[in-house]
Amino acid sequence: MSGESQSAPSSRLSLSNRADRQNGGIDPSTVRMAEQPAEGFGDELRQEVTYDKLDGVGAVDWEEATDRFRTWYDDARGSKIVIENDVGDTTAFRTPNRFTPDYREMLYAKAQALERGLRERWGRLLHTAMLTLSASSTDDSGNPLPPVEHLGELLASWEAVRRALSRVLDGREWEYLAILEPHESGYVHVHVGVFVKGPVVAEQFQSVIDAHLRNCDLAQREAHEIVDDDGEEDTVRVRRASHPSRQNGVENLGAYLAAYMAGEYGKEATEMPEHVQRFYATMWATGRQWFRPSNGAQELMEPPEEEEEEYDELTPDWEVVGLAPEGQPEEELIEFDPREANSHPYRRLRRDPDGITSGGRGRG
Repeated sequence: MSGESQSAPSSRLSLSNRADRQNGGIDPSTVRMAEQPAEGFGDELRQEVTYDKLDGVGAVDWEEATDRFRTWYDDARGSKIVIENDVGDTTAFRTPNRFTPDYREMLYAKAQALERGLRERWGRLLHTAMLTLSASSTDDSGNPLPPVEHLGELLASWEAVRRALSRVLDGREWEYLAILEPHESGYVHVHVGVFVKGPVVAEQFQSVIDAHLRNCDLAQREAHEIVDDDGEEDTVRVRRASHPSRQNGVENLGAYLAAYMAGEYGKEATEMPEHVQRFYATMWATGRQWFRPSNGAQELMEPPEEEEEEYDELTPDWEVVGLAPEGQPEEELIEFDPREANSHPYRRLRRDPDGITSGGRGRG
């Protein structure tokens, strides 16, 4: 990391050894975002990555989708939402979205709060395991798969994985945080951080890995070995949480998991490496969130209720009154009712042999 913030000081862990068996040797201009309805996400994608064709509605290629994501992001960052309070005061702020540096940094801080809370709760009994779940990004002929379909297949195993974790850790106190992360190709893999009260060993999680292998057709057993050829932990990495000055301890697995999302501090999404931008384009096109905490983890990642209540008492009632597309509300303001705004338009992928099918529908 080339920069640091107050919420993420020098404790950030290196990303140089992250699991990544898929390199960047693909041409995204030759890979369609999706060739068929996006199983696992309904059958819709953002309309910006779709187009009319003779037999229905198709998806653009990955390179074009990434370009359109960049255009959307730059437009969103250049505009401001204008709000007004109950006494007539107005103010404006940049349109928030989950790809902005401040949002990514917020997720990083939440992940830090998760392990800090568990460390306070369990002390030296806190142990962690990181499970890496992946899926082949090519078909039987070696051709790159559409990234949306790859992502849907990768996540098809999630419920089975979660149930297997529950069985393995039955009777124990534990939480999890799962995060999606790109390979250097832009295709996605999953890191599942598991936080356990008391010791665990990598072999305990074999049934969890097996659940992924059974339920993800693209998962390959050779890519999911518990122990690699050198006898080191591979797909499952187990550590005892300890102070960072001690050997063999992970200072903050939650922060490690979130560090890739935060990226280099302050960098805009369009300044990130190309493979990360392709990953963002896939997440944007599908509407997929890139992290899943357990219920207990979610509670630890949120601020205390008393802080929220105190903030609510000090904050007047505000409502959205319009959008300043160039960021200058005093020069141009487009008034709108946010209750009627269709802010996330999605479109159905389909093949229609009777002719061109146009139109779509919004999803709020």
